[in-house]
Amino acid sequence: MKFIYLIVFIFVFLNSEMRAQVIGGTEVKLAKLYNSGKYESCLYKAENLTFKEDHKRDPEPYLYMAMCFYELANSPDEYIREDYKDGLKQAVKSTAKFIKKDKKGEMYNDNIEFVNKVRKAQFDIIDNYFKNEEYRKAATASKSYSKLNREPDYCILYFRGISEVLSNNISQGNRDISDATDKINEGVFNIDKIFKPLISTSIIKFSEYLVGENKKDEALKNIILGKKILPNDGYLDVTYNMIKKNTSSDN
Repeated sequence: MKFIYLIVFIFVFLNSEMRAQVIGGTEVKLAKLYNSGKYESCLYKAENLTFKEDHKRDPEPYLYMAMCFYELANSPDEYIREDYKDGLKQAVKSTAKFIKKDKKGEMYNDNIEFVNKVRKAQFDIIDNYFKNEEYRKAATASKSYSKLNREPDYCILYFRGISEVLSNNISQGNRDISDATDKINEGVFNIDKIFKPLISTSIIKFSEYLVGENKKDEALKNIILGKKILPNDGYLDVTYNMIKKNTSSDN
């Protein structure tokens, strides 16, 4: 029986080791510190490496920094969480730097599971801001989120423009919306699975805003663009039909 427990322990230990450290990395010391839960020490050493001439272009230390900030921000110890209450923000910044340094994207692809964890955490913040009508904060947070993708995301740029307009930053919002609309109409966009629900919500919210501003034609154009992004979204269909019906009855 003890032998079975030992086998299970070894399996779990090795499996956690495989999951924990940077995949495709070469920094053994950082891996050992991270895997042993010494996140502050790992963070310190990783940051020091970024100042060294022979590591300036190396993405790995930035990824370890991001992973350590993420763990510290989510520590079960409330005192550590308090010390790193901006840990997620720093994790996002470090992940963005990692992506920028990782020119070929090989380490990004290998460690996409962690990147998606950070993206999901940042998305939850954006989603909360938008639902609570803190549109300026939603716009700022979505700008940081965009840096977690290797390619420009024009659907998120469209969301950012909507958030700017709703926050009364009209000129910047219209610029973002215009730039995003041009690219989306050219077919230059991808559907971000994490962000997808909020794209739909924001487009409907923006249409309601435009109707309130007596700009029903623009509201319809907004929904049509939304259908190009999300062709199977029933909520967009319903919103379009309602606006269309009200527009017809006004004539």
